[in-house]
Amino acid sequence: MTANALVAIVEDDTDQRVNYCTALEKRFIKVQSFATKQAALDGLSRTRPDLLVLDIILDQEYDAGFDLYSQLCHLHPGLPVLFLTERVGDIDTVSGLRMGAWDYQPKPISIDYFVTKVESLLRLTKHNPKFAAEKVVTRGQLCIDIQRHTVHWCGQQVADITVTEFKLLEALSQYPNTINTYQGLAAATLGGVVANNTVSTHISNIKRKFISVDPSFAAIRAEYGQGYRWRE
Repeated sequence: MTANALVAIVEDDTDQRVNYCTALEKRFIKVQSFATKQAALDGLSRTRPDLLVLDIILDQEYDAGFDLYSQLCHLHPGLPVLFLTERVGDIDTVSGLRMGAWDYQPKPISIDYFVTKVESLLRLTKHNPKFAAEKVVTRGQLCIDIQRHTVHWCGQQVADITVTEFKLLEALSQYPNTINTYQGLAAATLGGVVANNTVSTHISNIKRKFISVDPSFAAIRAEYGQGYRWRE
């Protein structure tokens, strides 16, 4: 299941970048996109995506993608990457694969093939032990124990969290400071939630239960017309 996965796209061509993002979001895949090497490095320094889609030539810098991937691997060892580039020579392809690329695809690429390739790589990450889900998720004062199905805030247990609420909370906290769309959150409940207003009702219930533990709780922020984000 690729819903609620996070894909980071680094592409300096605006039209291509928008097309990639739109196609993936239609499949309920969360996307972060960047136009420059520095913006991507800044944006991904604390957030590890499930998959990085990376052009090699960025803003006239011939090896920008290779340099960026090398830097990000120091922060996120083994980060899965799909190089998507016009540099299709054997030397470039071999260099990318030797760096650890999961795939190396030439541009231009059809949108249907692109989406299929990304979904295929995301499925591989889910079955790779290196990228297995965390047993305990901690985000500041939040602690989610995946196995025990418990939630703590500021050291106190948040009581009466339902299965649907737990799934929503897990999805919200997985990628802090990133917008979780209504569609992505609905998908994260394994089909248990289908309408935007139903998602909002469950989020309101989650907030109420956290506030009963901490009246100053404000970690869940609504993004009008889009969804919600967990704020660190």
